[in-house]
Amino acid sequence: MTTDRRPAHPRHGPHHPTTHTPPRRPGSLRRTSSIDMLRPGGVDGELILSGRARDLLTGPDGRATVVAEAAVHARVDYAGHFALTEIRTTPELPGAQDLLGASVSAGFRSRVGRALPEERERATLTHLLLDDLPGAALVSGYAVGAGNERISKRDTGPYALQQADICSGWRSDGTMLLEIGRTGTMPTVQGPLAPVLEPDDDPWSWHHTGPLPAYGMRRRRRLDLIDGRPLALDVFYRDTHMSPDGVETVIHDYAVDGRIDPATLEILALKAEPRALPWTECPAAAAGAGRLVGRTVDGLRRWVRAELTGTSTCTHLNDALRSVEDVDTLARILANSTSTATAAGTET
Repeated sequence: MTTDRRPAHPRHGPHHPTTHTPPRRPGSLRRTSSIDMLRPGGVDGELILSGRARDLLTGPDGRATVVAEAAVHARVDYAGHFALTEIRTTPELPGAQDLLGASVSAGFRSRVGRALPEERERATLTHLLLDDLPGAALVSGYAVGAGNERISKRDTGPYALQQADICSGWRSDGTMLLEIGRTGTMPTVQGPLAPVLEPDDDPWSWHHTGPLPAYGMRRRRRLDLIDGRPLALDVFYRDTHMSPDGVETVIHDYAVDGRIDPATLEILALKAEPRALPWTECPAAAAGAGRLVGRTVDGLRRWVRAELTGTSTCTHLNDALRSVEDVDTLARILANSTSTATAAGTET
């Protein structure tokens, strides 16, 4: 594997990615997920989205127990408005077939809710993966840019106007739109090398992910909920890209730290730290995480989509913040496990 890299763009964002996964804490629940974005036909080909997820409980004695696992495999006609052409889920959910033909873009999450309402209400791993498909499909466009696919000036104008000011990175006066207007090319920035996240001394730290092929991309998430008063929340979010010569680099890397009232599930504190982002304009969006303080986690996905918009926000940070809604389900699992462990100790 070569480590030769392009010179950094002069206006690149922070290049300090997360270097490790923290040890699992006794009395905690860890939810991890990954979505691989694959283009077996090259950057012009069909987009395959392959996701896996796992909930892992760590008991008071440090013992690991798998609570749930899920997988989603989808094929998307990237050139045909992101139309979903194939979908498979494990566990198998017949309602998922109602999503075929839908665009994995605007409106897809609402369609998931209508097709699989119980998955949404229970905040299952399958729902997490399906809910994440639009974000994964969107960020997969980086592979096209990294593959030196030019955007013509004729097509760039309308596209840029449509995306302008949707987030901090797409500011009208920011690096991306200014360079699109100047050169007719979507600028790409090569991020820092991706540190290995799996510690050698804990095979349970993450669910299994295989090798990432050239032009492939991977989105990884981790949410640790730690028992206590208040509950401690540790969220990690990363997007990476694999170059043709086998170098994996980081595009987005966020850490979110929070505290949650175990009785009301009110967010008592929440702070986002941008560790690796494409452009100098991007990190300013991290302050938006504080707007969730004082809210309960109920309905957080809808609230984030409706309220965290514009140049003070980040699309990818929003994806990480939306997942905090799952704390409602995870806290119940954690509380039940703690009660069971306490009862067992009393009986002993």
